[in-house]
Amino acid sequence: MKQVIFILLFLGSVHVSLAKEGPQKTFLILFDQSELAVYQSSAAKMELSFMDSFKTRTYTGNSEHALIVTVPFSDWTVCEMGSSLVRISEGQEVPLESVAFRIIDMNECQENFQSLLSESEEPSSAKKAATIKLTL
Repeated sequence: MKQVIFILLFLGSVHVSLAKEGPQKTFLILFDQSELAVYQSSAAKMELSFMDSFKTRTYTGNSEHALIVTVPFSDWTVCEMGSSLVRISEGQEVPLESVAFRIIDMNECQENFQSLLSESEEPSSAKKAATIKLTL
């Protein structure tokens, strides 16, 4: 009886340790500096709204301010991300789409890029097959 329980516990722990993490989706959110100045906010303040639930990363510098948010499920769309509320100042929350300059689904962009690459490789391989070498 002890062996059966030990085997079940061992198989259960192996199953849990080898379980794959679910599909994730990554969004790139760009902010315009002039719009952030109007709201008197920053990308770092908006990151605080997502920090508890998702993996986030902010980028600031000489270019546009950016926020990268990785959600742990793959069925979220850009519209749903835009409708999420962000805190721009104490006591003031607005939908992300009203503050963000652009919300980009990075997974969708990567799939489109891969399909473009595969389309561009097909004609070049057809040309190589049709070439005939002539010797005189």
